[in-house]
Amino acid sequence: MRSHGLQTRQVQLVDGNGIDFKTGKVLLNNITNSRPFDWTVAGEARLYDAMLTPEGLAEIKTYAEGIGPWKAYIVPLKIAPWKDSNADGTPYKGSTPEASTQDATSLVADAHKLGLFVHVFTFRNEKKYLAADYRGDPSLEYLKFYRLGVDGVFSDFTHTGVAARAAYLRELGW
Repeated sequence: MRSHGLQTRQVQLVDGNGIDFKTGKVLLNNITNSRPFDWTVAGEARLYDAMLTPEGLAEIKTYAEGIGPWKAYIVPLKIAPWKDSNADGTPYKGSTPEASTQDATSLVADAHKLGLFVHVFTFRNEKKYLAADYRGDPSLEYLKFYRLGVDGVFSDFTHTGVAARAAYLRELGW
């Protein structure tokens, strides 16, 4: 992009296709959401999670200043205890409001070690997008990520993100 004259900071987005709530792992099982399109065209077999390894982050550093990972790569979500089926016998899949947050991964620290900033996506206010730990309060989710050291967030509800950031800065005494 720079060879075409772009003179701005660049962020490599790192997507996923869903969450396996039994294991807490990000699903990468859809060709559309599991790897960058240019990798698909080039016949590259790697998936987005390859970008989050030390080698992948170092590669990103050669062309971008930051990463924009999906939230679940930083704070995994899991449902425990897990049930295999619903009362009617259909397979149980779970949902975000039933899931609990797990210990954070080292992704923020790993990216920062290389000088990459971290802008996480996408924060929303609706309860159906919030893990059980947040008790329906989206500001608790923002605060969790700010406390983990993210540099910014992508949000569909700017006012909530800004208010949570102000609360976080007050916690720090700013």
